[in-house]
Amino acid sequence: MNDKKIAIYGAGGFGREMAWLAETCAAGSADVQVVCFIDDDAAKHLKCLNEIPVMGLEEARRRHQEALVVAGVGVPAVRERLMDKAAAAGFAFKTLIHPRVEMSRWIEVGEGTVICAGNILTTNITLGRHVQINLDCTIGHDVIMGDYATLAPGVHVSGCVHIGKRAYIGTGAVIINGTQNNPLVIGDDVVIGAGVCVTKSISCGVWEGCPQKSFTNVDSAIFGRATESAVSADRFEGWAFPEIEEGVPTKYNWMVQHVQNLHLGYKTDIGAFSYINAKHGVTIEDFVQIGSHCSIYSFSTIIEKTGPVTLKKGCRVGSHSIVMPGVTIGENAIVGAFSFVNADIPDGAVSYGIPAKAVR
Repeated sequence: MNDKKIAIYGAGGFGREMAWLAETCAAGSADVQVVCFIDDDAAKHLKCLNEIPVMGLEEARRRHQEALVVAGVGVPAVRERLMDKAAAAGFAFKTLIHPRVEMSRWIEVGEGTVICAGNILTTNITLGRHVQINLDCTIGHDVIMGDYATLAPGVHVSGCVHIGKRAYIGTGAVIINGTQNNPLVIGDDVVIGAGVCVTKSISCGVWEGCPQKSFTNVDSAIFGRATESAVSADRFEGWAFPEIEEGVPTKYNWMVQHVQNLHLGYKTDIGAFSYINAKHGVTIEDFVQIGSHCSIYSFSTIIEKTGPVTLKKGCRVGSHSIVMPGVTIGENAIVGAFSFVNADIPDGAVSYGIPAKAVR
């Protein structure tokens, strides 16, 4: 690949801005060149935008196979789809950071990420792949932005905020800070409207107002995917990471041994009288629900088996179930009550029984 040749995928207004950004980043390097725009609209092919030719993906690959691609589309779900197409065609990606960006050296920047002029990023920030940070934003310490997350111009993100994959934060929005133990979390695919003041975590939907409130009657086509037009009240409102002491019941009456090896996600729900033995590692990801009287073992003296246990995002385990060492329960899987889980459960499966078996 040749990092001196750049192709912009998307021949709209934001694509033209990306071409300008690429040329600005290359100032002083006369051999750096935006060689083309790539666009899926055949009506734009064989034309020029700002003296740069527009062509389809196959033609770009044939003529400029050594070029690196930059996303020129602001809508996260569309951007993800186009970058997947570019990768399948054999292209690699370029990261662009404007020279007038202020940022510390303690920042991780993913492949294909774009940071426009006037931004300030402080310290210990993680940016995923193909993140877009538009003009004049500020990002505080310990912020995490997932793949394809997007900040429109003038967004201010305070410290200890986690922004999910494909989340879109509108122009001028403000997100207040979380804490190390209880970050403010904006979920995957959430859309925050322009000028919104975000004061608490949001798991899904489209939001407007100050402070934020759910926004009804939204045209989902604007954002390239289905959105929730009416988000019901979040039953986890006010959720905070529980205080967990070694071998002592929490205020919700569930208990952990080897608490230092427990990795607990955001907005988890663990029922009363459940027991977790994390000697060899237990990971409970975001939005997992565990019923009452469940037992999760990474170590079993009865069968002398050890191994880490992982409950992936959004899975649910019914009351009085047992999860044995080395098991992974897949994302959004459901385990019925009174089940004995001694083998992995696939993503999205519904399982129950002794031992638990998938029924769909």
